[in-house]
Amino acid sequence: MSDFSLILVLQKENKQNSNMTWQKIQIKSEKLTPFGGIFSIMEKLDSMLSPVIDSTLGQRCSSIFGYQFSEIVRSLMSVYFCGGSCVEDVTSQLMRHLSYHPTLRTCSSDTILRAIKELTQENISYTSDQGKTYDFNTADKLNTLLINALVSTGELKEIEEYDVDFDHQFLETEKYDAKPTYKKFLLRVS
Repeated sequence: MSDFSLILVLQKENKQNSNMTWQKIQIKSEKLTPFGGIFSIMEKLDSMLSPVIDSTLGQRCSSIFGYQFSEIVRSLMSVYFCGGSCVEDVTSQLMRHLSYHPTLRTCSSDTILRAIKELTQENISYTSDQGKTYDFNTADKLNTLLINALVSTGELKEIEEYDVDFDHQFLETEKYDAKPTYKKFLLRVS
């Protein structure tokens, strides 16, 4: 936060020698944060990926008071960069520190969770020849965002062709919408 510090150079009279000496006094801002480098990470994310995020996912809010998807993604990422363990940490632990940045806005956990819900798609159901029904979700907008972000950061080349594969991971859960698996535990496909 050296951008917020002020360095004063004062002339101080030495009464014993009656000559003047220069003293350098540094006054730090009251707005110190325990998350040292988070602002530079947030600024880099904002400059590199915000245009990609907003152009891919679209404008979320036309008002200057609402949050765009890039601000929401940045707020969510700051939770994990600052050692948080859940989305609610942005409101309960980080908001007062992250709000010290002069230009980047941080949204609440409620806003993050609403935006995630806005990005969800309906599951696609597939019924096998044996009559078993399987639900899956292609998350087209978010997958497009991943590809666009990889292209914009130079990890993928636009002129190349890539095969993009996905694998399901089965996680045991006690969520209300979980379905039993062949191993007889409740699962939610992620």
